Amino acid sequence: MKKIIITGIQMRNKGSQAMFLSLYSALRRLYKDCEVIGFAFKTDSPEQYAFKLLPHDDYTRLVFKYRLNNIPFLTPFLTRFAGMVRKTDKWNGKIAEMDKALREADLVLDASGYTLGSGWSKKGGAQLLDTIRTARRYNKKIVLMPQSFGPFDWGEDDDAQFLEEVKRELAYCSKIYARETEGYECLKSLGLDNVELSADLVIREEAFPKASEIFVSGKSQDIDYPERGSVGFIVNENLFRIGDPASVRRLYAQMLDKLVEKGEKVYFLNTSTADLKLTEEILSETQNRDKVSVITGDYSSPELIDMISRFKYVVASRYHSIVFAYRSGVPAIIFGWAVKYTDLAAHFGQQDYVFDVRNPSLEQLIKKIDEMGERHQQESQLIKQRLDVMQSSSVVRSALDELGLGAEVKVEFKPTQKSRAQTKSMIPSV
Repeated sequence: MKKIIITGIQMRNKGSQAMFLSLYSALRRLYKDCEVIGFAFKTDSPEQYAFKLLPHDDYTRLVFKYRLNNIPFLTPFLTRFAGMVRKTDKWNGKIAEMDKALREADLVLDASGYTLGSGWSKKGGAQLLDTIRTARRYNKKIVLMPQSFGPFDWGEDDDAQFLEEVKRELAYCSKIYARETEGYECLKSLGLDNVELSADLVIREEAFPKASEIFVSGKSQDIDYPERGSVGFIVNENLFRIGDPASVRRLYAQMLDKLVEKGEKVYFLNTSTADLKLTEEILSETQNRDKVSVITGDYSSPELIDMISRFKYVVASRYHSIVFAYRSGVPAIIFGWAVKYTDLAAHFGQQDYVFDVRNPSLEQLIKKIDEMGERHQQESQLIKQRLDVMQSSSVVRSALDELGLGAEVKVEFKPTQKSRAQTKSMIPSV
């Protein structure tokens, strides 16, 4: 029986949760009796899930980084002390469980979204490097599954030294999958030859569980579903950090008023509780507050995908909310600020619907809203066609085959010559 550890994940962030679930589902599809263990940074009540999650957080990372788990009697003492300070028992017995899992694992797969690049601090990137060092220490192969990398321009005195460290650790990885062309080129510039391009896991992998399948109870919660054929707004608190807050609020309010005047049913879907305050700030500036519905709740990623599938299109800025939309064949008008948005949209021929929040144009946005209102069915069909082509192969299976860990269960992927050509055309050139 294969035992595989998935690192770089958390359950609170629904995008990260979805990447774990895509990877988990793909592995269970390829291996009949595969044991998948998640090393999760953040999770609430791990016992509620139908898979094992162990705490890969600041405390346990520290223990493994300094190999304190190899010192008899020290780790139990430290764990009790840390638990008393933090008033938690979540670490009790977990270091031994994690050590056993690492010793028995056939492979480590990392599903971080983005930590290694100057959009994050070096401390954030160092966590990924520590994960690689842990795999090396246990003599385990590690693959970095599709995620964002770079740019590497922190503008600090130790940049060169840190990049040498990055190159040394990344060279140990059996394979690194970059989600965007920019990240691919950044990694290749370090002289790495183990890098390949791949779109996000959640759209590359066909398999994905239902909400009821990820909980021990086998039940999903009651959902306040949006009306089918309505328009969804999914805001992102980072928009107000990257762009001018007043301009962003005003832009959203004007778009909402425009849609309400056109007779559209509009919903705000808050995929993060951090966005609720921003939603209310935007709505306070509209002329039609009472005509806009708001849905807020701690929904799982399968539930969010199901909810988003009911919209005819979305206006979105959270990366994985756009991924969820595309997975459901739902077009999106995108507010972004990074290449990951344009690369994602380009996979589905949707790059004309991407706007940079740092330089927004109301006139152009209204024009695209009018266009999307007329073309959403055609755009949906195009997205579904591209999705079928993209899912005609599996990046998880490709990685395992390359490592000589062939699947135990035969899963047919039969792309035609035409679909292979289409897939090639959808991957950005490098």
